[in-house]
Amino acid sequence: IKQNVVICSWWQFCSVNWIANVGLHAGIFLIGMTNDLIENRVAGHENCLWTPGGARGDGHGAALGKVCPQYTPFGEIRGNVNHDCQRFGLYLDNQFPRNIERDADGYVTDKASCQEFTADGVDNGLRPANVVKDEFDWHNMFVGQYNLGDIQFDGYTGVNNHHSMYWKSAKNFADGCLWHIKDSRFLNDRSDPHGLLFVLGPSGPHTFGIQN
Repeated sequence: IKQNVVICSWWQFCSVNWIANVGLHAGIFLIGMTNDLIENRVAGHENCLWTPGGARGDGHGAALGKVCPQYTPFGEIRGNVNHDCQRFGLYLDNQFPRNIERDADGYVTDKASCQEFTADGVDNGLRPANVVKDEFDWHNMFVGQYNLGDIQFDGYTGVNNHHSMYWKSAKNFADGCLWHIKDSRFLNDRSDPHGLLFVLGPSGPHTFGIQN
């Protein structure tokens, strides 16, 4: 999914209730996590770019019972821009990528590989971790996720969001990486009435690392 422009003039025009799912819409709504997300531009939607794997925990349609989207590694995520969305800009939801065993069609061949730990008790978090690279978000209510593990933000810029990072819980990286956020900027122009210099970081039994 590369170099798309997805714009809504006002979020309520594009967030319709004909499927009784108000609040569950996005400019890019992704369950197939292995797709690459590169240099897309999303604006004006209820959520800009949303990956709710937990909402389809056992898959959907022909893939039902054959996948585990909440624990499926992402493809390449790089250079996306999200702005002026009513709720989240980038919204990674509740993702914990793991070392899943899959066939050529992407179906899980061993459901045990979706689990948090291997049979011998080793952390099954993705090695190496996924990276969200060079993300740029502004004028959104939130940017981030509820619960997230084994995913790093590298080169992220948040400008005049109400919460430039919203992150409730995390974990230590299975691959030994120390930094959950690196080489990133949180900015706020006080002359702009939209947004705050506000970051909500995660809690939990881990060491949360920010570098530069």
